[in-house]
Amino acid sequence: MSFAGGLAVALAIALAIFDSITWIELNVSVLYSLPLVFAAAARKRRLLWTLALSLVAMAFVVYVWQVPLSAVPSARESFFIDRVLSALSVLLCAGILDAWLRSLHVRDRQDRALEQQNDRLEAANSELMAHKEEISSKNQELERARREIEEISQRKTQMLASISHDIRSPIQAITLMAEVIQRAAERPDQAGRIPALAKRLQANAISVVDFLAEVIDVASFDTGRISLADSEFDIDELIAIQCQRVLPIAESKGLSLVTSACNMRLRTDRAKLGRIVGNLVGNAIKFTSIGCVTVSCGVAPDGRVFIKVADTGRGMNPEDLERIFTEFAQADQPPPQSSSGWGLGLAISHRMIRLLRGDIEVQSELQKGSAFTVFLPPSSLVARQATATRLFPGGTA
Repeated sequence: MSFAGGLAVALAIALAIFDSITWIELNVSVLYSLPLVFAAAARKRRLLWTLALSLVAMAFVVYVWQVPLSAVPSARESFFIDRVLSALSVLLCAGILDAWLRSLHVRDRQDRALEQQNDRLEAANSELMAHKEEISSKNQELERARREIEEISQRKTQMLASISHDIRSPIQAITLMAEVIQRAAERPDQAGRIPALAKRLQANAISVVDFLAEVIDVASFDTGRISLADSEFDIDELIAIQCQRVLPIAESKGLSLVTSACNMRLRTDRAKLGRIVGNLVGNAIKFTSIGCVTVSCGVAPDGRVFIKVADTGRGMNPEDLERIFTEFAQADQPPPQSSSGWGLGLAISHRMIRLLRGDIEVQSELQKGSAFTVFLPPSSLVARQATATRLFPGGTA
């Protein structure tokens, strides 16, 4: 029982006792409504009516107790009327307080219903906010997808525009070289030109092959259809094969192609590492007019295997180094070299070496050349022996 309910019961008992021990002329029953106020404050309707009926009964019990049956009827009737009026006031007060309690109960129900409605509205608002955030997230994803599609479309458009030029130039050169070789073969006095013309023809054929390989590599990365096929192989043999492929191009430009044999056996994807080395060596020859291209390999102090391709070409500006590994990014070329490729080789090499869990670094200084270094994880090294130096024939030392 609450404090107000206990106070109501205690006050009712105190008033009943006080009424029973005082004389009949002191009508204490007029105060019987006070305990009902505390019962109503406790919001106990059952307690309210229990006290009300009990106090009404007590009013008449006290009357009977204090007024003997032999008393004067007029006097008896006067006290009786007082008690009746007190009982009626108690019942009236109980009725008013009961109506007040009922109104409070209705208001409480309305408040609870309003709170429940507010809770439902807040839950609905939370769902709407979550749905709004989800829609916003979806819109952001769609916007990113749209930008990616636009970038891919732009790349494809740029690629097709470059293809129309880059594949036409070497094919036209191949056609012209073939015609010149045919004419030289028909004239004995021109037979000495045939070896040089054949080298130029082979160089242009290699350019076309490399070009098509780059297009296939880009398609493989874009479609995600690329995987690793690890095998064990001799790194010197791989470098020699890639250098032999581009040797006609170096000879046609009068360049020396130097390699340092490191007698190491590696375990990684040979085909992809060969593409990386071939791209770097071919790129070095492409942008070098005088001097040499050097390919070296070894083990770095941190245990990683490295393959370094250095040239004596024109080098690059610092701003070019920041974007050199992005697709279609080329260093600013002078007019004679403005059509020397469409910027896929280094981007493909960068993506491939990352696929091999390695890295690639570049150092370059304008008019002094560039050096690209490929790093492979230490786990790729199988065996290592002594080193030597090899100079490929056909170039100028």
